[in-house]
Amino acid sequence: MNGQQRKTIATTLFIAAVFACAEPSGPPAQGVVLIVVDTLRADHLGSYDYARDTSPTLDRFAQQGVLFRDVTVQWPKTWASMASLMTGRFPRTTGLRLEPRVLPESLLMLSEVFADAGYETAAIVANFNVGRSTGFQQGFDHFVESWEEKWREEAAHESFKNAPGRVKQYTNATLVTDQALAWLERRDRTRPFFLWLHYMDPHGPYLPPDAYARFFTDARSHDRVASEKLPAYQQQRVDGRLIDDLEHYRAQYDRLIRYFDSEFGRLLAGLETLGHGQSLVALTADHGESLGEHGYYLEHGFNAYQPTARVPLVVAMPGVVQAGRRIESPVALIDLSPTLVDLAGIEIPTSFEGRSHADVLTGRTAKITGGPIFMEAGYDVDASQRSVRDGKWKLIHVRSEAERRLLTGSEYELYDLRADPDERANVARWHPDVVARMKASLAAWHANDATRDELGVKVDPDTLAPRDRDMLKALGYIDP
Repeated sequence: MNGQQRKTIATTLFIAAVFACAEPSGPPAQGVVLIVVDTLRADHLGSYDYARDTSPTLDRFAQQGVLFRDVTVQWPKTWASMASLMTGRFPRTTGLRLEPRVLPESLLMLSEVFADAGYETAAIVANFNVGRSTGFQQGFDHFVESWEEKWREEAAHESFKNAPGRVKQYTNATLVTDQALAWLERRDRTRPFFLWLHYMDPHGPYLPPDAYARFFTDARSHDRVASEKLPAYQQQRVDGRLIDDLEHYRAQYDRLIRYFDSEFGRLLAGLETLGHGQSLVALTADHGESLGEHGYYLEHGFNAYQPTARVPLVVAMPGVVQAGRRIESPVALIDLSPTLVDLAGIEIPTSFEGRSHADVLTGRTAKITGGPIFMEAGYDVDASQRSVRDGKWKLIHVRSEAERRLLTGSEYELYDLRADPDERANVARWHPDVVARMKASLAAWHANDATRDELGVKVDPDTLAPRDRDMLKALGYIDP
């Protein structure tokens, strides 16, 4: 039996289950909107106690729904994280980790679950790594890569040529919001809809629109960073001189969040105007960003620490999701897939590995229950860093000796996130019982990892069109 046959059988069984006597957690939703903001740290938002006023719209939105304060991604890199979110499966079972690969058709996608339930499905994405080249269009009736519109306008140009900030003209929040509202205006109003919007703005290079330069101008850290520590695509200059003040980059990052926030407000207003104000709306991120913590600058993916592992999550649905609640218990980003399906009144596919929190969102149960939370990270494909959360404890297994030397030097790192949220003190030697318990949990979890034979086809940058490669270089995905 091949992968497509397995997928067909799984879908058939799923449809049969939908019409069985199962009782879903929520009423059918007229619309489901999944908003993913690339590279958005939770702790740089006002609703997560950040001092700067980066997110007034998002903060108001959080008051209308439930905010999860402790959400862990499954891999702090866009492609791998979104592969897990959109398939509802962990990297260890799909085998879809660091290397960009085309999503196998055998995987049941979140979009296909909604499509099979009668929803019209659409996606507008601003990141090349979640576009058609990597198979993310599966299950969507309407799929837009935001940059293609401007590329068609510039058809006479053979290649995208980057200049400082030019890449943002093709991936900005205004484009995504315009395209989203245009689709919502012309969509089939006889059917419910599922809309995935992938915004790119906080991702480097940190070059916000000129109008946002007036924000956050009061702080200067004078925390100098050597040029070799700053990724080439992130480096900014004034009169030819490299800006090496870390606070400059933090402020630029925060300005991009503020810019996205304004466009998020325009999207919410558009949903209301177009009659979709009762929709189920969820906002999250694929991963965070390291802004100098642990000696890691303006990047993500290399380590499993909180700046890149923790993301925001707010879920709102008027009349269904309890407004104004805050969930302190740790959850996994992969839990969002079954939660959305459950809230929409659809039976959760058996292939989804996360846990639905619909009962908590609707008030049927008071608190989150469940087991440990797992994630992976690192640049060694064959020896990824493996991490497990259990309450306040976080254990990281750094399997690669080379990566170990670049981190703390220890194979196992244990942190008490309640007492040490910045992960400054590895307390593994003082809690051997905790380490042993969490090591056993990690070993059991990874006992049935996917094999290389199950992976999709690897995306080879050398086979891409010149403009595609140039865009990936401008975003730091390919070395210049």
